[in-house]
Amino acid sequence: MQVTGYNAAQATLADCPVPPAPAATTGLAWLRATVARFSTGPDHTRRRAITVTQLSTIDTGALRESARTTTIERLAPHLDLMTVGRALPTELLAAAIDLPAATPPLIAAIARAYLTGAPDPAADAAIELLADTPDETTAARIGVLAQAFGATAGLIGNAAFLMLRNQLDDPAEAIIAETLRHTPPVRATKRLTPTGDTIEIDLAAANRDPDVFPDPDRFDPARPNRDAHLDFGSGPHQCPGHHLATAIAAGVLDAIRNQQLITQTLIYAPPTTLRIPTHLHITPKT
Repeated sequence: MQVTGYNAAQATLADCPVPPAPAATTGLAWLRATVARFSTGPDHTRRRAITVTQLSTIDTGALRESARTTTIERLAPHLDLMTVGRALPTELLAAAIDLPAATPPLIAAIARAYLTGAPDPAADAAIELLADTPDETTAARIGVLAQAFGATAGLIGNAAFLMLRNQLDDPAEAIIAETLRHTPPVRATKRLTPTGDTIEIDLAAANRDPDVFPDPDRFDPARPNRDAHLDFGSGPHQCPGHHLATAIAAGVLDAIRNQQLITQTLIYAPPTTLRIPTHLHITPKT
């Protein structure tokens, strides 16, 4: 079953549980079995509270400024912005949640298999390195980084491309919100019906529902309801770190206001449920 309309998608996100991960004691299977993302009921409530508590201590203003200054430091003529976009979220968030050993290559290995749970020895090895204390707090920290890895990189790349292509001077927050609606990095997610059947929620289609977003194919940061997008979810499993992803992406946009595009057409890396540009070459305006 697939849901494409906005109202049905929002209701499904709010009312239907996520497909649960089976119990496990090691590796990727342990992580998925121990985080809020794949939990329901009291387990989800407790684990989500752990994540929210950890993330609530992060100063979003400082995070945005760190993203801005780090991007500027790494910019060079003809830079591929995605080399920054793929590493920056992990680096900044790992420092903020006190998991400094979580390097981008380790988190990339985990993120690759995190949503599907497909067996992956590299993911298992990365988790073994990071989970020296295999408890719910450690799982929450690793889970935050795994979930942010691809989605935030996609948000950075898509928002940067749309801002520079359209030569926009709107506030970064407005550009990011409309990017999440118009070209969301997370394209779909899954829930379960009461009978155990899988529902695929087409977030990209729901975010372009013309009954909710008039002229939905037009990219308009001034759109009054741009923040009504569903790319961070809705209901009990709404992303608890959405403000952090937005802060990091805003910092990158702040840093590239004086840049122009070299890349004119984006190519996206697999999987199709994520929209992450493979490359985005930019250069200073002349």
